[in-house]
Parts: sequence; structure tokens; C-alpha cells
Amino acid sequence: MEDTIIEVREDFMLSPAGDSQPTFRTAHFLKPIANSIDKPSFVFNPSFSSYEFEPKEWQLKIHFNGWRYPHKKWVCWVDELKQKYESVWKKAGIFEAITSTKCKIKKNQDLVYGVVEKWCCESNTFVFSFGEATITLEDVRVLGGYSLFGDPVFTPLEDDEMKEVEKKLILARQVKSKSKKGVAPSTSMWMDIFINKGSEIEHEAFLATWLSIFVFPHKLNLVKSSLFPVAIHLARGNQIALAPAVLASLYKDLSLFKESIVGLEKCSLKGVRFPLELEVNLRSPFYLVQIWVWERFQNLQPQPKLINNGDHVLLKWDMVKGLEIDNVRLALDSAVDDFLWRSYVGYADKCGVFYPIDECWIPFKKDLNKEMLSFVTCLRVSELVGFDSIEQYLPHRVSMQFGMDQDVPSYVPRFNETKNIAWENYCRPISDRAFYFPSRFFEADVTARYTKWWKKSVLGRGDFVDNIVRRKRSVRSRKHTPHEVPPEFLTKLDDNVTFGKSCDDGSSPELLKNVPSENSVQDGFKADENIDADAPSSLTPKLNNLTPLVLVEYCKPVLEEKKCVGIINESNQLLSQFSSAEYEDFKQILPLQKPVTEENIELSRGVLEDEAKDENESIEERLSSDRISQTGTQGESYSYLSEENIVELELRISRLEIVLTKLKMERFGQN
Repeated sequence: MEDTIIEVREDFMLSPAGDSQPTFRTAHFLKPIANSIDKPSFVFNPSFSSYEFEPKEWQLKIHFNGWRYPHKKWVCWVDELKQKYESVWKKAGIFEAITSTKCKIKKNQDLVYGVVEKWCCESNTFVFSFGEATITLEDVRVLGGYSLFGDPVFTPLEDDEMKEVEKKLILARQVKSKSKKGVAPSTSMWMDIFINKGSEIEHEAFLATWLSIFVFPHKLNLVKSSLFPVAIHLARGNQIALAPAVLASLYKDLSLFKESIVGLEKCSLKGVRFPLELEVNLRSPFYLVQIWVWERFQNLQPQPKLINNGDHVLLKWDMVKGLEIDNVRLALDSAVDDFLWRSYVGYADKCGVFYPIDECWIPFKKDLNKEMLSFVTCLRVSELVGFDSIEQYLPHRVSMQFGMDQDVPSYVPRFNETKNIAWENYCRPISDRAFYFPSRFFEADVTARYTKWWKKSVLGRGDFVDNIVRRKRSVRSRKHTPHEVPPEFLTKLDDNVTFGKSCDDGSSPELLKNVPSENSVQDGFKADENIDADAPSSLTPKLNNLTPLVLVEYCKPVLEEKKCVGIINESNQLLSQFSSAEYEDFKQILPLQKPVTEENIELSRGVLEDEAKDENESIEERLSSDRISQTGTQGESYSYLSEENIVELELRISRLEIVLTKLKMERFGQN
């Protein structure tokens, strides 16, 4: 079967806003397309794609290591070397990416948190009420100025001259600081070594600085020796495909961001609290996520700056202050008429991508220029090869972002066994004999069956929109007896996640006590401590001996299939209990740690009864304390309960019903 990109057929088409009658017309779709909506290849998990975050309530700190504001020293260095190396940068496809680093993109943290809520890690897309959308290669090319073409980022150095330059860079990196001996220099110190010093390797050192600060940053603000080969290639005008690597890092960080908070949410719903602050390090140019939102959502877009005809697009947002939005969630979900599927066609001449005035078909092999090839590359399902991850790129799920009509997307197998295999997938030959380019003025539609699939997959699953806009996060987790953090939760997180308080003085933070772990978690050092990026693991403190939580299953032999699950500590105290269904969900975060022992069974059954009493008394007390009546009559009191209290009570009542059911089963053998 040919690996073609476009499928053309006649079908009934509808507006994605759902405000039109079906129109039978010729439509152009991105492949692959699902054959049936009854057995979709991918079903959204609403519990994962619709979590709502309350940043102020979380013991969580996000470090945007790739969101750097340009230092005056850096801006001067850019201007100085631009005069000498502009032609080389353009040949290597990095001119816009370098010059745009002079911009300062002001962070709108509420907006960033709000859009991350919508991220779906399975599909690498944002799931909005009106459809899927995502950051694509087109966005990274246009907003970041990164090249789609060239060699992969893992390309080795080819000759002795390049290898000699690398040795000189490594030697410069090993220079000893007066205050801290034997450690790598910070990026600021590194710039001092080369600026106005007449070094023969200044250009390579400059590019290594650019890559380390703005493209693939280190959390400790160091120059990364692993980036030296890339810098050396670029200094010679050799193109490196930075766009797929940058997009892979963005996808990885979006998933890390989302998974960290979903993990915390799941733990809090089980009454588990983290004794120390959780820190997450995002190592991608995450400001591109905010710029993507500003470019796409008209209702969230601040007033951009006016720029000259030849200026890079990012300059529109230099020093622009974001809007103050009361409810980002509501603004995102109600943006069906404010979302721009093709936000760059208005300044097509600045984008380096082909947006024709009239639709056209162009033979592939002999008539496509670089701008056309850029557009084609953005449309192909592929693997994105980064430095430390390989991410799947699925543009057929967001066809309308390219002016193509949208049908039900099909499953795409992975080709990520090795970096070489993934890179071959990204660079595979194009099979289409001719290629379709939609008019820049065309507004794409969705098929009638896509509308049906979308309602079934997302809108029909627990009333997706209402869950996002109206549902209040339960405060129940803050009322429960705090449990210690499960050690297994640590092993599910990336090495970019740290437990501990940030220390402004550069000292090691207070660590979690007593957590055995081979994959120790780095604690947070101050950026200018200049710890070597390649330092041995001895610099990474170990977490050991945390008092374990033990999951216990208990049931009578006659009720073998009716299991109830509880958590006990080493003192055989039951901390919490769950239904078997809740247990299956909880196992994803806290796997079974120890085998069930016979002595725990009877103890757990007795504690269940005591906890049921406590639960019942607790609910009565809250009902009594939460009743508020303007007239003083008890009959009107329930109508004045706060929405948060109502949700909390419903959850506690539901939990109590489960406990009582289990007690009846234990005592009387009832079903």
C-alpha cells in the first residue's frame, strides 16, 4: 500500500462549530483515516484529558528552564556576530531562530496552566470541546524559526578538523572558576570567556550558548557539552533538523507537566499528601506554547505589536502583557468561534511555508520548491527524534490546522525502536505523485461521521464540557488524614521531577526521608551553583527508608470475588479503604508492595466497621456545620450549601455507601 498523504473523495461535510447543514462536496483529507467509528483505534480517556488544575492549591513548582529572558550581554553578542555570520546562519536555517532570542516573552502562567489541562498524552494533542488541535511542525517552523530539514541532532562529527574544535570547546568548558573549582562554567561565565576575546572558536562557542540557553536548555544554566557537535555543524552552514527535535521536547514536557499533576490529583483523591513540594523542570522552549495560544485563540489574544515587513513573527509578542482572564477553562471551551485554525495565512510572506491564494495541485517530483516541501513535511505522520525522547507526530488528527478537511483519524503504528529507525521514518520518501495545496482563504469542515465520533468519544463521555467548565475540584483531599507519599509514585516520574524545597542559597533542599529507590531523584540546586551537567551520580542524593504503605486485600472465602481493598501502615492501622474498581485505578500509582498476610485480614475487617462509624459521624457533623439559612428555618438550609461542600458530601456519602455494602456482605453474606 502506498504511503500517500492526501485522500480525495466526496462526502457530507459540516462546519466544526456544528452550525451548518451537511453539504455534499469534494473534500481533501489527511491520511490515515479510520474505516469505522464503531471500533475506533483510539478513545479519549476523559479522566485523563479533563483534569482541572488549581496551581495555588498544589504543592507543585514548575521551572520553565527553556523560558529565558535575554541578557543584555547576549543581545550584544548576537548583534556583533550577526554582521559576520548572517549568511552562514541563513544557510544553516537558524537565522530567525537566533535573532528571535532578543525577544522577551512575558509569562502568563494561568494561561499556560489552563491549556495544559487540555493536553492528551496518548495523542499529543489538546482536546478542546470543539475538536483536537496541537502544536505542529508548522508552528515550530513559523514561531520558532527552526529548520524542518537537514541531518538529525545526533549526527556525529565527520572529520578531524571538527573533532579538534570539539576538543577545544571541551577544554574551555573545563576552565576553573575562581570561587568554585572543578565545575563547569555557567552560560554567563562562558560568554565572558569568548566575547571580544578574538577566539578562533568563538562562533562555535556562541552557537553552543544559543543551543544551551534557548533551544535545549539545561536546568542548571550550563553550557551542555552534548550540544557541541550540533554547534560545530551549524557553524559550517550544515543544516540540522532542529524543528522535529524541538517539537519532541515540547511534547515530552507537555506530557510531563500533565502527568505530574494528574498523578498528584489521583493521590489526593485517595487521601495521599506529599510532605514536600514537587518540582518539575521543563527543558523545552515552553514559551512557544503560550505564543501558540495567542496566535490561535482570538478571545485570549492580547494586542500584538506592529512589526516591519521583514521582521520575524515572534517580534509581535515582544514585551506584550497577557490578558487577565477570570476563567481560562471557560474561555478555552467556549472558543469555537474564536479559534483560528490557520492563524499564519495572514502573513504568509513571513512564514517560509506555501499558502497559495487559489487552491492548486502541483506535481511532486519536479515542481515543489522548499516552501512547498515545508508544508508537505508538516502534513505527514512521522516520528520526531529529540535528544532524549522520540515522540509521535499525528497531524492527521488536526487536519483543519492545514486547511484540510477532517475525518475520523486512524491508528498509526510506532517506528521508535531506535533513533535511526525513527529518523528514517521522518525522512521516508513521499509517494504522492502530485500534491494538493488549499487556498489560504479556505475554511475546512468535518465529515458527518467525524461529528458523530467526536460526540461519542468526547462530548458523550461524562458530559465533557460540563465537567471542565462547571465541576469544582473536591476539597476532600485537604480534609483527610494526610498519608505519606507512595514511593512507587516517584519511579513513574521523569528525572526532571524533584521532591524538595528550592534553596535560594544553593544548598541541598530538605529531602524526603526513608524512600528506597535505585532511580534517585535529584534535588534542586540553584542555577548558578554550576554543577557539572556530566557529574557522577554521587551528586544526586538518595532517598531511602520511607515508612511503606502496604496494600491489603481482605475478604471472606465465600466472597472470593467481592474484594475490598485497604491501606495499612506498619502498625497495622487501616488508613483508607477502596472498592475493587477504585483499587484498579489506584494500582497505577501505588502498586502492591507486600503480600497479604493472614493476620491482617481480621484486623482490617474490624477497622472497616469503626471507620464506617467515623465516616457517618463526620458527615452528620458537616451537615450540621454547613447549614446556612437566611430565615433561620431548617427547611431552607440545604439550598444554601456551597457548591464545594455539596460535591464533597456527595463523594463522602458515596464512599460511605460502599463501606456499608461491604460490611453487610461480610456480616450476612448479602449481595
